[in-house]
Amino acid sequence: MKRLLLVSHRPIDQAGGPSARWRSFARHLPEHGWEVDVVSAGGGDEFASPGRARARARVMESAGRLAAPVFRLAGLRPEALPLSMLWVPRGAREVRQRLRDGRYDAVLATGPPFAALVAASRSTGDTPHVVELRDLWAGNPAFDRGGPILRRAESKVVRRAAAVVAVTPEAADDLRRRHPGARIEEIPNGFEPALIAMRRATSGTTILHSGTLTKDRPLAPFLRVLRPPLRLVLHGYVAPEIQKEIQQSGAQVELVPPSGWEDAVRRIADADVALVTQARGAGDETAVAAKVYEYLALGKPVLCLSNGGATEAFLGRLGADQLCARLDDRRSIEAAVERIRCSDLAPPITSESLAPYERPRLAARLAEVLDSL
Repeated sequence: MKRLLLVSHRPIDQAGGPSARWRSFARHLPEHGWEVDVVSAGGGDEFASPGRARARARVMESAGRLAAPVFRLAGLRPEALPLSMLWVPRGAREVRQRLRDGRYDAVLATGPPFAALVAASRSTGDTPHVVELRDLWAGNPAFDRGGPILRRAESKVVRRAAAVVAVTPEAADDLRRRHPGARIEEIPNGFEPALIAMRRATSGTTILHSGTLTKDRPLAPFLRVLRPPLRLVLHGYVAPEIQKEIQQSGAQVELVPPSGWEDAVRRIADADVALVTQARGAGDETAVAAKVYEYLALGKPVLCLSNGGATEAFLGRLGADQLCARLDDRRSIEAAVERIRCSDLAPPITSESLAPYERPRLAARLAEVLDSL
């Protein structure tokens, strides 16, 4: 059995969706000859304590607003250097200690949070290591305002890596363009096959958004056309700016605090339509919203509000783009909402079409990459 040291600032045993990918991979990689050990920052499970998650998000929002002018001068957004970066020295020490004390065949660092990438890059020595960018770092408008700092940091991390894993074809193409000569692999986010069995028919009027709604992902264009009997449920953290949009709209919206992954998928299964809202300013041009895989696996039509980008393209490849609408085109949003109101919805995507995105299959693909090192 070969051994992989996973470096992840976020513990993979947290209950929330951001850790779901590696909770799954850690279960399935041993089937392909790789056991997984983890170096993480530890800490409490924010998804098991919604109040703590909301408090942390509010603190980060406030700190970001105060620091924004300084970061703008450096060509960054405050989100580029979150407090998690303070873990880098300790993380690098822990990785070096693990490599001294045990035999590992490879190291894989996953981000965001990107602190794991920097910690691993400083400490792996001769052990082959892989960088996994679940979101792009440099060049991503969510973090980068065009300054040189992130570009140099990412170049150093990529240069030291034996391979780089991206999760969408758009992100992989972007990395190949910016890092010619680097080995770039694409392994999507995917979903758990057990979700297919959770599909159930619904006939109500509930539209659900599951996950975080940041200020960069506007909701106002949709709220302007939302009318009863349709109702919107937002499950997860909602930024103050989005809450203000809701208050000003007068639309019927239910806010549900963040919770664990199992509760999230149950709520998706109970909903009638799933919502994803995307924007270039949030880095979504090259990112497929992770929840979209679960939406489709659970048989939900996806109302995708965007200005184009990777999520809309992904839905198009699967023939699931009937409810895609443009944020700057009120008529397209009204047309999508009318289809929902009239129950003019396409049937669920077949399990056969979704099979390439099952996480056990993706774990096998990752094992092939690791074996090649």
